[in-house]
Amino acid sequence: MRDPKEFQFNLPAEARPAAFALAEKIHAAAWDAAPDCTSARPDASANTIRAIVIHATAGSSTEGAVSVMAARRASFHWLVADENEAAHGDFVWASAPERRAAWHVRNNCFHPDVYNGAKRVNDWSLGIEVVNAQSDGDEFSDWQLHATAGIVRYAWAKYPNLAYVVSHARLDPGRRTDPGSSFPWGRFAELVMGD
Repeated sequence: MRDPKEFQFNLPAEARPAAFALAEKIHAAAWDAAPDCTSARPDASANTIRAIVIHATAGSSTEGAVSVMAARRASFHWLVADENEAAHGDFVWASAPERRAAWHVRNNCFHPDVYNGAKRVNDWSLGIEVVNAQSDGDEFSDWQLHATAGIVRYAWAKYPNLAYVVSHARLDPGRRTDPGSSFPWGRFAELVMGD
């Protein structure tokens, strides 16, 4: 198993996909909480998005993840349901407006290989949470991988400067391990790249 602190791949601009339709539905409770756990981006244009950060909830349900937003502790743009949830296999949850900066990475976190080591990652990134307990018994489903890759392809087509796909652990290695060592990063990268 690979160390999630190493999880990163870069998106080649010359391979940018055509517009990609994303199967998503707004999660009403998350969307209602979003104004209190997101911020205005300094630059709200599509050009500001440089990275997508992949997270795993370390919990077992969509509702548990949304409760973090309701408590105003963190937020994310999309949520990918677990296999025991109704949305699994059908759609991903839109949890916060893309034009807003979700609170999914601490402001002082960075990695030198991601956007030249810039801090305040939330201002120039999008966050995806995948529902997974990050334990030995909770594998990521094939649909979760495809759905997460689909979100990245959607964003890659939409945001002209999107270049980095990175784990939370890479940006905050002292505190975070998500999406965890059982996340099949190589397979995920293949799905994103269309192989």
